[in-house]
Amino acid sequence: MNSTNASEAGAQAPLTDTGPCRPVDPGPGAAASPASADLTDLLLDAICIVDPQGRFLSIEGACESIFGYRPEEMRGKPMIQFVYELDRPRTLQAVERIMGGYLQRHFENRYVRKDGRLVHIMWSARWSPKDGVRVAVARDVTHRRQAEVMAETLEAAGAAGRWTLHGSPPRLVAPGLSAIPLSAQDYTVLLALARGGNCVRRREIVAALGEDYLQYDQRRLDTQMRRLRRKVQEQAGVKLPVATMRGVGYRFYEDIDVLP
Repeated sequence: MNSTNASEAGAQAPLTDTGPCRPVDPGPGAAASPASADLTDLLLDAICIVDPQGRFLSIEGACESIFGYRPEEMRGKPMIQFVYELDRPRTLQAVERIMGGYLQRHFENRYVRKDGRLVHIMWSARWSPKDGVRVAVARDVTHRRQAEVMAETLEAAGAAGRWTLHGSPPRLVAPGLSAIPLSAQDYTVLLALARGGNCVRRREIVAALGEDYLQYDQRRLDTQMRRLRRKVQEQAGVKLPVATMRGVGYRFYEDIDVLP
């Protein structure tokens, strides 16, 4: 190679000490480029591919955050086995429509997560005759549904002028007001009062708490009631309608409904 050719080759080579044909190592601290990142991990939805027999072939995106299962735990299994039992008939009806060529949008049903909780799912799905698969996108709308139910509950309670005690999640709703979150112990005490009629004896409340009445420090129950009254007053601005029947127990003296 003469000096002119060598000079031209040097001019064409990248200005690095790694040589013209070797990629530059960005080093361990460099961030991965967007092109190489697995962007499906950033999705808020789950993209599901289902075969004609209704078995999951793949689940990409937010599979574990929505369903509680890893994708490999759902692949090969029938879609319908994860659906809440009461929602299965209308889910299968929707599947028939999709397989017939209908573009299904905004279909809602409930799935049972791996941890046993129900999750409300909104689906958009279509059948791909070319590929012989059903393609569906799942979005978790549980929080939205819970907010709608709570709003309906508040409206009904306000109209009826009744308190409502809810178990999931534990909360107490004063007539026409926002929900007051409850601890498990708060809920247990209020449930005993709501179901107990005119007077619930201290012994009954202690039993509901799972304690031995003879070994139980009665001051704990008094403290519990004071704390509960203060919580309702501070968060709702109203008085908890519980009267102390001295030496006997307590009474919830306004109308109250117990809901799941």
